[in-house]
Amino acid sequence: MSPRSSQWDEVYRLLSWWDTDRVAAARVLVVGAGALGNEVLKNLALLNVGHIFIVDFDEIEYGNLSRSVLFRPADVGAVKAEVAARRVREINPNCKVAWMRGDIIYDLGLGFLRTMDVFIGCLDNRVARLHLNRYAYRLDKTWINGGILNLAGSLDVFKPGVSCYECGLRPQEWEIIRYRLGCNDVAKRNANQGRLPTTPISSSIIGAMQVQEAFKVIYGNDEQLLSRQRYFYDGQSNESKFYPARPLRGNCLSHATWEDIRDVEELTAAMTVAALLQTLRESLGAEEVRVHLDYDIVLELYSEESMTSTPVLLPRFRIDEATYRSHQFVAGEMVRIPPEMTVSQLDDAFPRPDASLLDVGIPPWQILQVEADGDFHFVTLAGDRGTYFDEPAALTGRVATQ
Repeated sequence: MSPRSSQWDEVYRLLSWWDTDRVAAARVLVVGAGALGNEVLKNLALLNVGHIFIVDFDEIEYGNLSRSVLFRPADVGAVKAEVAARRVREINPNCKVAWMRGDIIYDLGLGFLRTMDVFIGCLDNRVARLHLNRYAYRLDKTWINGGILNLAGSLDVFKPGVSCYECGLRPQEWEIIRYRLGCNDVAKRNANQGRLPTTPISSSIIGAMQVQEAFKVIYGNDEQLLSRQRYFYDGQSNESKFYPARPLRGNCLSHATWEDIRDVEELTAAMTVAALLQTLRESLGAEEVRVHLDYDIVLELYSEESMTSTPVLLPRFRIDEATYRSHQFVAGEMVRIPPEMTVSQLDDAFPRPDASLLDVGIPPWQILQVEADGDFHFVTLAGDRGTYFDEPAALTGRVATQ
């Protein structure tokens, strides 16, 4: 620990429960760098949390300034996650901060998420919350969800086996999620439903409570964690209300926990599909291997009026309106994805064995779902270790570190 870091928390060390080394070693993921994320990040910096990773898809708008303590007028148009990371370092140079402009669903490797102590969700859309919940369950991590509206706010702590975001979704919420998941355009899928009235008062209160709950996770204090209750704050009446967490459902898709995850140091996202399959065969001692994906890889686009088939190699989630427009050889023609020209696994029949894992949508330090001679394994691209915090992300160009 540096002398500066020791001086920073000298007042906190007057607290009987404060553990300087534990806080300095803590690793916290913050998803969303808007008004709520700003408050969370400010508090993490002031509390001298050692490692903070920020993920956000958006750029700063002028309207964000009235509710975002880390943003300035000169920042309008800049990437939220990047500016937030810079301001955290300005507040507390002891914090090691990294950031990504990207989609939490597809752009961040689960092997990296596995190294985090706790996830804090400062999100404004249900699709991202759903996936963060599923990833937290897979990796046996607790995540803390916050929401704000007007002078009110809410907080939920989702701990695997105790509480679950997906279990509490209502039918009308599922309708919104299914519609969003059908959007090919990433920006539209991640956008909120429209501007919501919020204030810096509600965001500061809920953000502070999120960090407070995160510290309970960091300290292993499950007894006092709000995982069995839902918290609502009404600023109009200054009332705090607690309700029981929604009960777990037996058939919830979020509840699959990945166990016996194997790190394979020879695997990286930069390697080819052919090299991946061969390395898996050697590592797992198997003859037949295939990697199952949570998405489709598109191999062809068909332009109907011009009757043109164009070979492509694109994860479906990267296909947006601009992609379709670029394949319109006649103005306004329909461009579609032939169902038979998609695959959702990598095996010896994959038509582009020379493509890299990055080309097919697999991010650095991902955990792969591998079937080897009929048995299933979870295998980490451990050769990417350090991509997000310790080295510049030359592989993706989307991650920046201190």
